[in-house]
Amino acid sequence: MKTTENFDWVQKGTQEMLDLWMYNFSRNLPDILDGNNINSLNIFKKDNISTKTHMPKNSSIVIGGGPSVKEKNHLEKLADSDYQGSIVCTDRMLVPCLENGITPKKFPNFHVLTMDPYEITIKFYNHKIIEEYSNGISAIMSTCTIHETIELCKNNGLEIYWFHPLIDDYRKMSSVNKLMNMMTKSDKNPKGFSALQTGGNVGCFSWIFSWAVLGCSPISLIGINMGYPANTPLENTQHYDQILNHFDGEKSKVGERYRKVFNEDLKEYALLDPVFDFYREAFLDLIPRTPSWVKTINATEGGSLFGERITSMKFSDFLKSNSV
Repeated sequence: MKTTENFDWVQKGTQEMLDLWMYNFSRNLPDILDGNNINSLNIFKKDNISTKTHMPKNSSIVIGGGPSVKEKNHLEKLADSDYQGSIVCTDRMLVPCLENGITPKKFPNFHVLTMDPYEITIKFYNHKIIEEYSNGISAIMSTCTIHETIELCKNNGLEIYWFHPLIDDYRKMSSVNKLMNMMTKSDKNPKGFSALQTGGNVGCFSWIFSWAVLGCSPISLIGINMGYPANTPLENTQHYDQILNHFDGEKSKVGERYRKVFNEDLKEYALLDPVFDFYREAFLDLIPRTPSWVKTINATEGGSLFGERITSMKFSDFLKSNSV
């Protein structure tokens, strides 16, 4: 991906988090060393299948927390469907999914993903309904996840599968990822754990997991807005405080980092802050690089994500064509 102003800004923030990542990583080490490897779910490694010639047999639905998932009643539509593919749920949507009847009892190929190192992920797993439905949910966890979240997952009975977030070039001797992998080698995982590209956010990572690990296609996206309705006040956007802090509280400068894009598929504008702008750029850069069998369906029905090798459609239409 080419470097841009947003890229440089987000990368700087990423580097500043390195201390937090390593703090979480060190606290998780006892669990990691005896833990499950994400490769045990990877069909390409388990069954020696080539990613170039793969012929997918199953689809997946990636569930993000964008506003359209509620506006369009997507959870209710999914719960009432006879969908047979994989559920790949971002962590903030785990409880809403379970509460709306999207459970591993009805959808047995159920996965929840966490990649952020922040305290907010504790909130996503601190709910009694998770323990009720934990049997059958695979929790895909970054080795840099805050340890309290890992404890909640264990207490709730979730089966954890570990991966390293891709931080730098692991081929270099000075690589943080290279050191992390060396430290996590054990009798159970003699080669350590895979470092995976995430796209910088759990929504994009859920899409990557769907095709690169599960081998699913088509992949339907819901709640992956990568932006806001065009008339949203800047103060109501998710990253406003972060951007305000970047400019030392000078509100007059914040608006300079926002922009609107016209979604050609939906024929409407979306508002982007610099964080979502970067995430969108990264996502759009990754999609054309995937194998030809990967079909990405944006059924979000809102937001800013459109472009090369993305097909937009209504979620109800996707469900009709991918249900029994």
